[in-house]
Amino acid sequence: MSPEPPQFIRQTDEPLFPKVLYNRPITRSGGGRLLIVGGHSGEFSLPTAIHQFAVAAGVGEAVAVLPDNLAKFLGGSSGTAFAASSTSGSLGREALGRILELSEEADAVAIGASISNNSNTAMLTERIISEIDRPIIVIDEGLTAMRQNITAVTDNPRALIILTMAEVFKLCGVLDIAISIRQGAGLINKLEIVQNLAAASACAYAVYGSEIIVAAGADLIVTPINYRLSLTPALFYGTLSTFWLQNRTNPTAGLATGAYLIAQAGATLGDTDRPSAPGLAAALSATLKHSDDF
Repeated sequence: MSPEPPQFIRQTDEPLFPKVLYNRPITRSGGGRLLIVGGHSGEFSLPTAIHQFAVAAGVGEAVAVLPDNLAKFLGGSSGTAFAASSTSGSLGREALGRILELSEEADAVAIGASISNNSNTAMLTERIISEIDRPIIVIDEGLTAMRQNITAVTDNPRALIILTMAEVFKLCGVLDIAISIRQGAGLINKLEIVQNLAAASACAYAVYGSEIIVAAGADLIVTPINYRLSLTPALFYGTLSTFWLQNRTNPTAGLATGAYLIAQAGATLGDTDRPSAPGLAAALSATLKHSDDF
């Protein structure tokens, strides 16, 4: 007998949780503070882009913590802070104290954006996640850095993982969760896999690709989007992190509403092959400003 297909709710032209939009924060203090930890000497555009999208999504304050070898290029830039770098140019183990200090003023910490894959950074990532007393969002290379101790994230009810379906497959492998690929099953097969992953975890998940799948409670919520948006991961990291930290008492509603705004912002851009990050941020901000009309 075949298992029952997963139950899910589809969100399209109307938000499932309009009260999240109507009651969104209107002051900087109400919008929350997001700390973004990542970057290395060869790549720092992703954490700074996440900052851009978090601001466009209505976060109260966002700070990107980068290796201090970038200070000569970015020193004085709004929304940036620096911590000790390693000899390879990534954040070093000595950065821990500075990051913990900055986290005391944050409502959530997003870690992993271009954080680099080396032993020093992996040790730093593990210590941040184990010692920080704040909700944690793990993204991008943070999943790779935590692969030896990933249950510190997946067993944490105050954690969110934002990832692609390809990364879901890898995570299931690390957690020894069986995956069944059924030809032609499409979205239902994706949902089955995400549902199995969520059932084995205490954290919340947001999976992006040709749709955004939210698994942060009993229901799976699916929001179709233009697949080209997935070429800009910072859009998902910044927007979903913002709505998650602003709606900690109802993370499903927060993440679903963030997904809705991403879909609506993408719809305003027409058939652009690859929308620019500034263009997407402007569309997201404009969509949020007009959200009272939804």
